[in-house]
Amino acid sequence: MTGIEVVNISKRFKDTVALDHVNLFFEEEKIYGLLGRNGAGKSTLLNVISNR
Repeated sequence: MTGIEVVNISKRFKDTVALDHVNLFFEEEKIYGLLGRNGAGKSTLLNVISNR
């Protein structure tokens, strides 16, 4: 099976932990939504996945 697997991602901004040991698996040919409050790390997660 193919897809995108994210294993154990962490991201910090100085003293602020934005992502802490995140694990995800996105299956092929499916649509996903990313929901959360402001400052929850949604954009940070997408930036890390896309290597931005």
